[in-house]
Amino acid sequence: MNSNSSDFINFNLSKLGYSSKQDIIENLFLKSLTESYNRIDKNIGMENEIRDRFMKDLYYTNTDIKKWLQLNIIYLDWENWVFTDGFEVARTDVTFKISGLRFIIECKRLKTADKEYIDEGLERFIVLKYAKGDDFAGMIGFVISGDKLNICKGLNTKIKSLKHTSSISCVDPGISFTSEHERIDKTQIKIYHFFLDFSLTRVTV
Repeated sequence: MNSNSSDFINFNLSKLGYSSKQDIIENLFLKSLTESYNRIDKNIGMENEIRDRFMKDLYYTNTDIKKWLQLNIIYLDWENWVFTDGFEVARTDVTFKISGLRFIIECKRLKTADKEYIDEGLERFIVLKYAKGDDFAGMIGFVISGDKLNICKGLNTKIKSLKHTSSISCVDPGISFTSEHERIDKTQIKIYHFFLDFSLTRVTV
């Protein structure tokens, strides 16, 4: 990124009250999702249905991010189709955007520490199918059955052993961790991993 681009992004961030990309990602985007999780329905659902609960909540609940969304200063996209370098079409699950910055999140339903989380999720960031040119991205595991703590621990262990993983750090034991990776273009990306319980079953009477 050249100095002009960096200055432009930093100017936009400062106007929103944030000091860096990492600051707005952790203290607005991810904080908003975590707070949204505490409000929304925790019942089992299809991946897109669970994701859409977050989207609806963020748009309609009076929170820090809602005012920026309504003013079209921050954008929140889902089912966002993008072209890869190979002119293939890829669909990202959730994307937060302001001018000069985007934060892409991939969502997966989980019952175990399924390797598909890596093969059909994390690897998409490594091979630049998602988030080319971005320094940060995220993944959310919707745990619909099984033990969330064991799933988080199991995937942490599997990701730590990958050749392209340069570091891994626990954020909240059994709930979240971060990992840093070298992508195929030799750039680095930091991934935020969150595991959220959606294993409730509706009771009908």
